Amino acid sequence: MEENGGWANGVLLGDSSYPCRPFLMTPYQNPVLDHQKKYNKCHCSTRSVIERTFGRLKRRFHILHSEIRMKPGKACKIIIACAILHNICILLNEPDIEDDGVIVGNDGDLGEHFNGHQDGRA
Repeated sequence: MEENGGWANGVLLGDSSYPCRPFLMTPYQNPVLDHQKKYNKCHCSTRSVIERTFGRLKRRFHILHSEIRMKPGKACKIIIACAILHNICILLNEPDIEDDGVIVGNDGDLGEHFNGHQDGRA
């Protein structure tokens, strides 16, 4: 990212173990001013949403649980496919799977529940 000048339309969010860079936003170490405290709160809130989303994807698609031992281009395609399939599951109100294996409803759109075959073909 440093060599390429970052991204044209985005930034990464990192925790406090990383240095702040033009392409990487990290929290203030010791916020004193109100705007620093507000920034840290928003940063934490946003990272929390992202981490929960990653958790949901990892529970639904076992391939994301550990290192994907493939070329980066193929790994990116797998991750994108998982995200697309996850969004389809949300649209169809497919239930989520919790860490302990319990199936729970998703927190997506609250439309009608999908009552078709649960084998993936529908």
